[in-house]
Amino acid sequence: MTRHSVVCGISSLSPDHGSRMFARLWVILLCLFIAFTVRAETVSDVRVLIDVSGSMKKNDPHNLRSPAIKLLVGLMPENTTSGIWTFGRYVNMQVKLGKVNKTWKQKAMLEANKIHSRGLFTNIEAAVKRATADWTSPDPRYDRHLILLTDGVVDIDKDARLNAQSRRRLLHEILPRLESADATIHAIALSKNTDEDLLNALSGSTKGSFVQVDKAEELQRIFFKIFEKSVKPDTLPIEKNKFTVDKHVSDITVLIFLAKGSPATKLKLPDGQLWSAEKHPQVVNWHHDTGYDLITVKGPAAGEWTLEARIDPDNRVMIVTNLRMKVDKLPNSIMLGDEFNVRARLLEEGKIVTNKNLLSKTNFEMKRVDKQDHVHSIELLDTGSSPDVIKSDGVYSAKFDSPEAAGDYELSIRAKSLTFKRAIRHTLQVYDSPANIKISQSADDKPFIIDITPHVGLIRPDSISMQISLPDATTVAVKQTDDLAWSVEVPKKYANKKFKLTLAGTRYSDAPVKMEFEQILSVTDKSQSLALKITPREKSKPVKTKKEKPKEEHHDEKSEHENKDIVADDAEEFNWAIVIGLVVGINALLIGGGWFAYRKWKKRQTQAQDAVEEELTT
Repeated sequence: MTRHSVVCGISSLSPDHGSRMFARLWVILLCLFIAFTVRAETVSDVRVLIDVSGSMKKNDPHNLRSPAIKLLVGLMPENTTSGIWTFGRYVNMQVKLGKVNKTWKQKAMLEANKIHSRGLFTNIEAAVKRATADWTSPDPRYDRHLILLTDGVVDIDKDARLNAQSRRRLLHEILPRLESADATIHAIALSKNTDEDLLNALSGSTKGSFVQVDKAEELQRIFFKIFEKSVKPDTLPIEKNKFTVDKHVSDITVLIFLAKGSPATKLKLPDGQLWSAEKHPQVVNWHHDTGYDLITVKGPAAGEWTLEARIDPDNRVMIVTNLRMKVDKLPNSIMLGDEFNVRARLLEEGKIVTNKNLLSKTNFEMKRVDKQDHVHSIELLDTGSSPDVIKSDGVYSAKFDSPEAAGDYELSIRAKSLTFKRAIRHTLQVYDSPANIKISQSADDKPFIIDITPHVGLIRPDSISMQISLPDATTVAVKQTDDLAWSVEVPKKYANKKFKLTLAGTRYSDAPVKMEFEQILSVTDKSQSLALKITPREKSKPVKTKKEKPKEEHHDEKSEHENKDIVADDAEEFNWAIVIGLVVGINALLIGGGWFAYRKWKKRQTQAQDAVEEELTT
């Protein structure tokens, strides 16, 4: 029941007061209407699959999966839903799926110690199928995320045919179900021998992320970045190892990453007190593990806090607060040249803040940081001008222009005023190629074989079509040879001549895409990227800071098209299916309630008072 339902009391009705009964029933129906239409906060449902096959002895010799899982468990907010499964040949529910609370966390911490590397096979299909068995259709109550860590390929038997069948079922039966259920898969490959095409297909189809990890020591940071994507915690910005706690914050969780030679972490409070792992109040939970400190403080003092630790860009201060910032869902990967809109708003007790006095003193900003720590900033505005939609509605918007280079970027969306600061962090992968190409030749007198592997994390594999255009205007279709691979033979007479490859398909946003690439027909030593080139029209515009004056916009076909895209984005964000379902359900409730009330009223007119009261109490 929501807090709105407490006004809906039911009292005994008398047959002498039939007219009052209708009034009371309408009150009840109104309360039910409010209860159904008050939208509850979406709950994160995060499920974790951990590979325990024998090859992990080599790829994770120090079993660093265990502290990485403990970090994830320690970060998980209460009232989220989570579960942990391990898999080799068989699948084991390591930590039962359920609501995260103190008991769940204690159990999960103990079970994390039992992670091993004794599995005989790598049954990815069974693990994904079992952990997501109840994800059969969308559920607006939950934000579903599956984290999959493996160092191998689909391996259920010594018979290669059975392995291929299992892989195919995963791609053609299980993956479509998860995609239709609005689940997001984040895949981590802990080896260069992992089936990257498969993991890219799983993550790309569900708009998730894929990361290839060279060393197990990187797992903690990877798990943390995926946690941020899955749970989207509010954070306090850390500047020169200082952060400010405001009066709206009820809890803080401080994550400090440690490296070899790092000094022991200490926390300095606003009043000058100094806490450490050995000396801190009982209300503070201080977990020290391999590679990190995780500190949770309930009822933290307002004011400036100081971290006495090595400065690390991945350190975080996560908070529980009644003044939150919400950002519309951000993509995890894009192609060079892609653009998207970023929208943020403040929520107080779950409602958008529109108080002009507060917002006039609050600045919304987006920062994009690359691996070289180059920072690009742009202000989010609520002016009603594109890309913003409605002026002064409390939703602040900006366009993310594609960077000029591929790579990993961190986005930081911030709200800052004189009395509080909020930040949401997100990592973004930018790719400069939609596919890889390899050209081979079995002998000098044989045809060339062109193998093309599209990046299935960017383009739907079932939508892809390709053709080769040769110098004499001959065209040859590229045929699909596997679930995720395409190939074509070209006569040797075209050796060292230029050909054109045309690739068409559909992005996961359902936008059509068509690209052309020119290549020389000669043998390549290994698979090479089909590099994208940004034309002057597509090249990202210089990033504006809040101090720069925006240039005058021209009303042309392009701007009209962009405005249509914005409306479409908003329509997607606003779930009309839910609205229609509510309208139908409420009408059915009202009609059914009215009919039921009439029947009850007629019956009570002919019954004694005691019988009526007995019926109401039952």
